[in-house]
Amino acid sequence: MQPINKCFFWALCVLLLTGPLAAANDRPVIEENQGKALLIYNIAKFTEWPPANTPFVFTLWEDDALADAFQIIEGQETQGRKVKINRQNKDSIAVDCQVIVIPKQQLQRFIKARDELDKLPIMTVTTEPKVFEAGAMVLVEVVDDRLSFSVNLAAVKACGLEISGNLLRHAEEVKF
Repeated sequence: MQPINKCFFWALCVLLLTGPLAAANDRPVIEENQGKALLIYNIAKFTEWPPANTPFVFTLWEDDALADAFQIIEGQETQGRKVKINRQNKDSIAVDCQVIVIPKQQLQRFIKARDELDKLPIMTVTTEPKVFEAGAMVLVEVVDDRLSFSVNLAAVKACGLEISGNLLRHAEEVKF
């Protein structure tokens, strides 16, 4: 892991963990969806992806509030590639991306697409525990007023991705 990546990760952790404290001191605070976007971005940064010369695409399935929050990372870089945000409000499955973020109202759509997605190096992320239980790779949620994440490591490895062990140490739960 490069030193700059470690710095960015730990700075984000401090920012997320001190959010309520920062508000009391009149410092700017990120809102919940921005925190989720930043956490998902960092999970992607600490994942090994197949090499490519295309933009690094995050696709959000019909969740405008979260898609708006993802604007905070658009244009950043990960894996030496510029980040692009793709909003998908149609029934087709976007397979030209690295990360798909699936909201709870898309559980049935995810279940239908799961077999196709499982064969591709695409990380499936959700903010809904039911979607995670249905097979999404990463769950990002608020637990006890703090942002946390869980990882289905078997699903991640099955599609050929590798999440950093240093990042996994911070997961609320890692399913093997």
